[in-house]
Amino acid sequence: MNLHIAVHDRSVAEDEFLPIYEEMNRRHGVIFYHPWGNGICSPMITDYGFSGAVGTRWRHGDRAAPHCQEIPSQFPSITYIIPHLGGLIPMLLQRLDNQFSMRQRGLPEPPSVTARRFLLRYGCHGSHAALTCAWKAFGAEHILPGSDFPVLLSYETYERTFSWLREVGLPEADVDQILERTAPSVLHIG
Repeated sequence: MNLHIAVHDRSVAEDEFLPIYEEMNRRHGVIFYHPWGNGICSPMITDYGFSGAVGTRWRHGDRAAPHCQEIPSQFPSITYIIPHLGGLIPMLLQRLDNQFSMRQRGLPEPPSVTARRFLLRYGCHGSHAALTCAWKAFGAEHILPGSDFPVLLSYETYERTFSWLREVGLPEADVDQILERTAPSVLHIG
């Protein structure tokens, strides 16, 4: 199921969406969260046409991790996937733990633990730095191949989208994990 992380600027972690999670949990489903391209309602992003390049990356951090903090622990039979290598989440794991009070918010676990319940789909315009950061933060078993269709096709071919991964310098076993094993295990194929 593809689910935008906000519906009319409301978090999909609000109570009215719980029946969706209950049913997906019952089915052991997969939810692919996707950012909503509103540029986080900031003229500094939207006025310059950066909604897709910058605004959606902030959306992963401001909606998918903190707002959905309770969802993964409440519905553990769902597989959660976040595109674009999790946006800023891999870079912010330690900061989220340091500056976010679990006790004050009544949360069951630190943000970094919740974040590691997510799988990250790459489709990051060939950014070696973004892939390396996500790989170091989450490990190869949390990264899925992806194309960011149709956006990325304006910049590179499918062949290039999947071949550049071998140029990043990750161990070959981790490249094979990302390209060949993670997706089939998530989708229960083979």
